[in-house]
Amino acid sequence: MIRRSMCACSAALGFVLLAGCVYTPPADKMERYTNSMVGKNLAEVVSRFGPEDHQGGSATNPNIGTPQNPRYGHTWSRYGSTQHQRFVQTGTESTGKTLVTVLPAGGGQGERPVYQDNTAPTGYYTQQGETCRMFFETDANKNIVYAELLGDYCDKLFLSGG
Repeated sequence: MIRRSMCACSAALGFVLLAGCVYTPPADKMERYTNSMVGKNLAEVVSRFGPEDHQGGSATNPNIGTPQNPRYGHTWSRYGSTQHQRFVQTGTESTGKTLVTVLPAGGGQGERPVYQDNTAPTGYYTQQGETCRMFFETDANKNIVYAELLGDYCDKLFLSGG
């Protein structure tokens, strides 16, 4: 199962910017790859992406399962150096009216204009860094039983070296 969400590292920093939005490409190739690894041995991931991340330099992974059904977490993280702007819409505002047409009036009446209300999105711009985290959960034999990809720009960061 693959779930994509915004990683805490790529959360908005709250800067207000006055520029346009930047498209965030989906991580299509990395999503397919991560999902395809369920049922395979972790050695395949290590051979492709090198050693996993280790907190404090420790090479051991604690059991996150039960003694009868042990599970171990394995994480690879990538960070880019490019910052991207993202627009967060909080609502809309009126930008006035536009004349759509003028209806003829009968019986000696004047013409009747028809207007359309116009709106524009309101919100703010945030700064978002490039970050992606690939997580695998394995059994005691290092066979992958769960996979998760979190973040944005995963294809760029994992497949093209950032």
